[in-house]
Amino acid sequence: MKKLILTIFLILFSISTAHASEFCSGFKQGYITGYKQAKNTSMNPMVPMCPMQPMKSMSDPQSDFEHGYLIGLRAGMYG
Repeated sequence: MKKLILTIFLILFSISTAHASEFCSGFKQGYITGYKQAKNTSMNPMVPMCPMQPMKSMSDPQSDFEHGYLIGLRAGMYG
């Protein structure tokens, strides 16, 4: 019984980690693009640590990468 619970937990954890990595990749790309546009530079900035992915609303894109990109873009433009 303990092995079954542990196996289920590990599967769920690996799935959530995969989604987080897509979100964080999008956040990084969006932050770099937003920073370059706002500062009018071609130098890559130091990207801050990826935030926790917020809950999606109806207007947010379905893709975790695109969701992270939009959040990173806003953070890069104003950060």
